[in-house]
Amino acid sequence: MDEALSDLLDEHRIRRLILIWLDGIDTRDPAKIRAAWAEEMETEFIGFPDMGGGPIAPGRHRTADRAEGLIRMIGQFSMTQHVSTNHLVTIEGDRATCSAYVLATHHMEVAGREPWSVIGARYDIEAARLAVGWRLTRLKWTRLWTSGNDALWAEAGRRMAAEAAAPALVAR
Repeated sequence: MDEALSDLLDEHRIRRLILIWLDGIDTRDPAKIRAAWAEEMETEFIGFPDMGGGPIAPGRHRTADRAEGLIRMIGQFSMTQHVSTNHLVTIEGDRATCSAYVLATHHMEVAGREPWSVIGARYDIEAARLAVGWRLTRLKWTRLWTSGNDALWAEAGRRMAAEAAAPALVAR
């Protein structure tokens, strides 16, 4: 295959992984999230809304664990929509980088308060060609702006903590 055509195909595959991952978030499907990422992933978050702890910790993680935690977190919202644009992919052999912008809309009913939180973020992503094909390996998430009710994130953290404590109370 021509090298230019091969590079375009690789770029397409990497963009598709990002879209599969974000669709997995919005459809609450951890299998899609795991399918986009290598077995281990590294994350860094700059300006992520305060949740009082939770699954958005930086560092190296097993992707399966991160996917489950992400689904628990995002599941606190009644609706999410992640729109990803401006994918700039650079391929260097079996490694790639991609920067992209994401508009993430989140909805949660909270009595007497604004139910929407919208975040504009930049994703800086690394990927590797593995035996199973291209997989995402690293995410740097940087918040650029926000609109709506940022306090929904603390509410999501509070709800997650209550869910985690509930089985312990039942077990006693």
